[in-house]
Amino acid sequence: MNNKKHPSVLKSLVGILDKVEKPSRYIGNEYNSVKKDAPFSVCLVFPDLYDVGMSHFGVKILYDIVNDLDFAKCERSYLPWPDMQKEMQNRSIPLYSYESYTPLDQFDVVGFTLQYEMSYTNVLRALRLANIPIRSAQRGEESPIIIAGGPCTFNPAPIEDFIDAFLIGDGEEGIVEMLEAIRSGNDRADKLRKLSNIEGVYVPSINKQVRKRVVRNLKRSWAPTRQILPYTEIVHDRAVVEIMRGCTNGCRFCQAGMIYRPVRERSTGEILDISFEAIKQTGYEELSLLSLSSADHSQIREIVSSLREIPYTSLSIPSTRANSLTVEIARAVESVRKSGITIAPEAGTQRLRNVINKGISEEDILSAAKLAVDNGWRRIKLYFMIGLPTETDEDVRSIGNLIDRIKRLGFYDLSATIGVFVPKPHTPFQFESQIMPDEAVRKFKLLNWTNRFAKLNFTDPYKALIEGVLSRGGRELSYAIEEAEKRDLIFADWDEFFNAQRWMDLFEEYSVDIDHIMGKKRFKDEFPWDFIDSGISKGFLWAEYLKALRGDLTIDCRNGCTGCGVCPNFGIENVIYGVRE
Repeated sequence: MNNKKHPSVLKSLVGILDKVEKPSRYIGNEYNSVKKDAPFSVCLVFPDLYDVGMSHFGVKILYDIVNDLDFAKCERSYLPWPDMQKEMQNRSIPLYSYESYTPLDQFDVVGFTLQYEMSYTNVLRALRLANIPIRSAQRGEESPIIIAGGPCTFNPAPIEDFIDAFLIGDGEEGIVEMLEAIRSGNDRADKLRKLSNIEGVYVPSINKQVRKRVVRNLKRSWAPTRQILPYTEIVHDRAVVEIMRGCTNGCRFCQAGMIYRPVRERSTGEILDISFEAIKQTGYEELSLLSLSSADHSQIREIVSSLREIPYTSLSIPSTRANSLTVEIARAVESVRKSGITIAPEAGTQRLRNVINKGISEEDILSAAKLAVDNGWRRIKLYFMIGLPTETDEDVRSIGNLIDRIKRLGFYDLSATIGVFVPKPHTPFQFESQIMPDEAVRKFKLLNWTNRFAKLNFTDPYKALIEGVLSRGGRELSYAIEEAEKRDLIFADWDEFFNAQRWMDLFEEYSVDIDHIMGKKRFKDEFPWDFIDSGISKGFLWAEYLKALRGDLTIDCRNGCTGCGVCPNFGIENVIYGVRE
């Protein structure tokens, strides 16, 4: 891209890797990584530790797609742990790519994955380590174009001053169009103008309204099978196949279930083909069937049954709705090595599960758990939330009662995570308020007595509050986020680095109105993300919110259209599911 002279990054690394924790995080050139020459260069950055970023499937998809282009090469980078950052700064080593050790400021494009709001300061730290100006307005012709994608782009306002262009929605087709536009641009301003004309792309300095990007089907060529093998253990160290995208359940708290609509499934044959090839190319002994709720795939019985043909391979279904774990699925998995199962009841009472439109009963939950026990599972993870709309103390206490009943079914290892509900953008509960930390702590105490029955994990209520502010705030937060990075408030999602008091002091110093941001809203109130068209109308979200307050259920849209607006908005007559060969 440019003619800047840098010392050899590789040569400099030799002298510091023995001084940091897990040097294998930083050496790159892993098996199945791609090294190629091309006139146009892209570096995808996951703004968190290598152990986390290497587990993210979206980066794997885009990495393959870009490297399949004749004109482009794609490399990767991650945010180093603080010990490595210190050594790099002391020796003036810039943040570099893992394939060729090229400093990031020499790439044509640097793309960030915005998977969770608590990583915003990590993005800025990555830019600083790469010697790239933090704010878009400060970048000149020699700077890379900084793009970003992921679920957080559905409210880009808090971080839009730092990103040149956002790709909102599915990235498989959009990323190619973006790279072609940037490559053909005459100067920086021309490149941004061309980007602003692409469907799903938001350029803060130009666009005013943006509609999310949707791919109509999941092409076989978009399924990465030569997945990069890490040198060190990562969070999800297994082969992955995406079997379905989107969800039809309509849980009112779930942002992913709303913004990734409509449902698109892969067929059984294609899933088997991808699975066999992924195991062959990686040698993994565990295969994960990835989706928001894998057990809701219309052909899940056939898929799981057929995967028995892969020898010495355990099957992982990351999360399942309790009423979807059927006898057939449990028996089909019986022949492979058992891994733990995850169920998310979310609430302890039927009344509150109706409020959030979870669509399952306590009988469903207990039946699913018993099926798991009867078919060989002995480890189970449960997920619940406190602070949901209309919640009472009895609802909270009932979480403990449900955990107790599940434990007594015969699990020897039961853990339950109790999180604080965060009302996310583009959900029916975006109109709801979030409970403050002192109220969350009071509710947590109602559950203390259940510790003798299970391992309970309580999420930090201050961390949930800060996540809420970053997810619901507007452009005015950019100064606080920038200052947070300067004060080393990075890796904010990691317990060992999270400092609630410093965040709260920062918000006070920068006059962040937490009560306003996190308070209840009316239909006519404007949100910072209203200019993003997710395909779901604001009227539908408001109607769903009112139904929640009444405790009324909305059917799964596979059983009849619920009128959210997604399918007709994207020229899809029916939800795409149940594909047959």
